[in-house]
Amino acid sequence: MGVFFLGERTHCVSVRMSDQELQDLDRRRGKIRRGTFLRNVFLGKKEPKQIPEVNQKVYIETSRWASNLNQIAKKLNTADVIEIEELRRTLNEFRKSLIGLKDDTK
Repeated sequence: MGVFFLGERTHCVSVRMSDQELQDLDRRRGKIRRGTFLRNVFLGKKEPKQIPEVNQKVYIETSRWASNLNQIAKKLNTADVIEIEELRRTLNEFRKSLIGLKDDTK
């Protein structure tokens, strides 16, 4: 069980760190402000998960594919008219993206 915040935050606490400690803090905190990160760790909250930059790029691309597939599924589930050729083309682009082929026709 962690410490709960009670009242207004009016006290400032500073800490000195070596260059290496500061680099480690910055790596671990991600985009969270330093003070907020240190307070959260002190209060027993979990550290934010860090996603390597290479994975972030892949996650962004994967989310685009998921969005396209979701749109197709929505059309199919709502009985909207969907052109088979459009479906085939979209799924083919998705397959090419998964295996790392680039579409040169665009």
